[in-house]
Amino acid sequence: MIDTKNSRQAFKRITGGLLGIITGIIIARYSPPNALTVQAMYGLGIFACAVVWWIVDVLPDYVTGLLMCTAWVIFKVVPFPKAFAAFSGTTIWLLVGALGIGLAVTKSGLLNRTSLFLMSKFPPTFKGQTLALLVAGNIIAPLIPSTTAKVAIVAPFAQAISDHLGFARKSQGAGGLFAAMYMGFGASGAVFLSASFIGYTLKGSLPLAYQAQITWMNWFAAASVYGIVLFIGGYFAIQLLYQPKEESQMEHGYIKNELAKLGPITRNEKVVMSVLVVSLLMWMTEKTHGIDAALVAIAALCILLAFDVFDRNDFRAGIGWDSVIFIGSIISLSTVLPALEIDKWMATMLGPSITPLLSNVYLFVIAGAIMTYLIRFIIVSMTAAVSIFTVLLAPFAINSGINPWVTGFIVFASVQVFNIAYQNSGYLAAFYATGGEMVSHRQMVKMSIAYMIISCVGLLTCVPVWRIMHLIP
Repeated sequence: MIDTKNSRQAFKRITGGLLGIITGIIIARYSPPNALTVQAMYGLGIFACAVVWWIVDVLPDYVTGLLMCTAWVIFKVVPFPKAFAAFSGTTIWLLVGALGIGLAVTKSGLLNRTSLFLMSKFPPTFKGQTLALLVAGNIIAPLIPSTTAKVAIVAPFAQAISDHLGFARKSQGAGGLFAAMYMGFGASGAVFLSASFIGYTLKGSLPLAYQAQITWMNWFAAASVYGIVLFIGGYFAIQLLYQPKEESQMEHGYIKNELAKLGPITRNEKVVMSVLVVSLLMWMTEKTHGIDAALVAIAALCILLAFDVFDRNDFRAGIGWDSVIFIGSIISLSTVLPALEIDKWMATMLGPSITPLLSNVYLFVIAGAIMTYLIRFIIVSMTAAVSIFTVLLAPFAINSGINPWVTGFIVFASVQVFNIAYQNSGYLAAFYATGGEMVSHRQMVKMSIAYMIISCVGLLTCVPVWRIMHLIP
C-alpha cells in the first residue's frame, strides 16, 4: 500500500527543490544592473534558492543554511571568512552559552519548581490561574532562550490545572488556560534579549556598529512598554474570549501538593539559581563593567559543566546545535549582502516606495506588522523571517535615521501569530505537548487574531519610548 502522505511530501520537496534551483540560476545568469557585479548576482541567486527551499521545506532549515554559505564560497561570491563570518562572532557564542543555561534550568527541575511556586501564590480559579501563568511566563522568560522548550514543559501543567478546575478538554476554560500559558511563556519572548534565540538572531543580523548598542538592558528598556501592553491586553483578551460559563475552583492545596512532591531544593537547583542570578546581573550591567554578554554566557556554561549540572551527553543532545548552525548561517546574510553592496542597491531600487512609510513611524509600525502577518503564510520559519527582513530593511531604516533594531523588533513581535498551525513552531510544541487534547486549533485562532491587535497596539505605544532612547527621530 502506497503511503499517500509521504508521496505528496516527496513530490513537494522535489518540485520545490527544482523550483529553487531554477529561480537561483535565472537570477544568477541575469545581466547585473550597473550597481551590482556578476558575483552579486550569483550571491542573490543562491540566496533566492535558499529562500524557496525554506518556504517549501525541501531540507531541514539548518542544512539549507549551510548549503547557502557553502555555495557562496564554491561559486566565489565571497571568501570563506565572510560566508561563515557569524560563526566567529559573539552572537553565536552568546547563543551557545544561553542555550546551555536554559538546558541547566530545565534539567535541574528549577523551571518546574519556579512555575509551580508562582502559580501557588494565585487564587485557584480561572482568573487567578490565567493571571498566574502570565506572571510566571514573564518572570521565567529571560531564563531560557528557547520559547519552544518553555511552552512544551509548561503546557502539561496548564492542562493539569484545567483538569483540576473541572474544565472539559477543548472547552472555553481549557482554551483560556492554554492561551495564558502561550502568552506568558511564548509570546513574551520578544520582551527580553535572552528569552528567545530569535532575539540573538535579530541582534546578530544588525550591522556591526549597531550590534554593540544592543545590550540586555537596552533591549528590555526599549521593549518593556510592549511587554506591559502584551501582558495586560493578553489577560483581558483571555477573559473576554474564553471566560467559562460557570466559575469553578481547584481543590484546596493541589498546586502546593505538586510542589511538595518535588522535595527540598536540590544542590543542582542551587547552583543553577546562583549562576542565573549572577549572569542576569552581569548582562543588565554590561555597560558598567564592560564584559561582553557572550563571555558571561560562556563562563556560566563552563561553571555549570564543572559542577556536573549536566554531562557530556546532555551537552551533545540537549543544546539545539541545529538551531545554532541555522542561526549562524542566516546571520551571515548581514555580512555577505553588504559585502556585495546588494543592500545599497536595494535601498536605491525600493527607497522611493519604502521611504515615505519610514517618514511616519506610526504608519511604518502598522505597515511592518501587516506585512509580517502576510509573509508568515509563505515563510514558515520565524527565525528566517526576522533575520531576512532585519537585513533587508536595515539600509532603509539607517537612511531615515531609525535604528535598524526597531525594524527588526517590529518583525519579531509580529511573527508569533498562529492563524494557521504550521506558522508557529512554539505553538505547535505546546499543542502536541498536551497530546493535542487540551484545545482545538480552531478555538485558538481567535487568540492569534487578538494577539495581532494587541501586538500592534503594543508597538505603537513603544514609539515615544524609542524617541526618548534616540532609536527613532
